[in-house]
Amino acid sequence: MEPTTADATAERPQDVIAKIDQKAIRLSALLRDIDNHPIELETALRDQLDDILEMLAVRIAATRTLLRRSQLEGAGSAA
Repeated sequence: MEPTTADATAERPQDVIAKIDQKAIRLSALLRDIDNHPIELETALRDQLDDILEMLAVRIAATRTLLRRSQLEGAGSAA
């Protein structure tokens, strides 16, 4: 029986958080570069970028919370 795509792509929560963190760092560096070399952006585009950053921050916080919860549950069942 062949593994399903979901099984083949399953990642540890720590790996998912690491990937999200790396993307957030790259995005932050890009935005810092934009701040250092200002370009004219339409208000709508700037608002969309702000929304993306907010969604990314929420996703990182939620993923970290789920990871901590799973680690606590794992530690509780091991005791």
